[in-house]
Amino acid sequence: MIVLRCFRPDRVTFAIRNFVEAGMKSKDYILTKAASLAEIYEESRPTLPIIFVLTPGVDPTELLNRFARDRDNMKINSLSLGKG
Repeated sequence: MIVLRCFRPDRVTFAIRNFVEAGMKSKDYILTKAASLAEIYEESRPTLPIIFVLTPGVDPTELLNRFARDRDNMKINSLSLGKG
């Protein structure tokens, strides 16, 4: 992969994916699964809060507020730990 990075940096991500898949014998570690807020909420508890780690340009606030409204006006406490 180091040699590949020198000559074809555009193919490094593909090589890493293949390496992880071959080493772990599963695609579970390289595939992203879309999760719904309902599934996430069912797994949460008062001692196990929901934490969103976001990338730039992603803001789930409206989706979260709509989900809370649909669940009998549930109260949401939001805390920003970054720049926003």
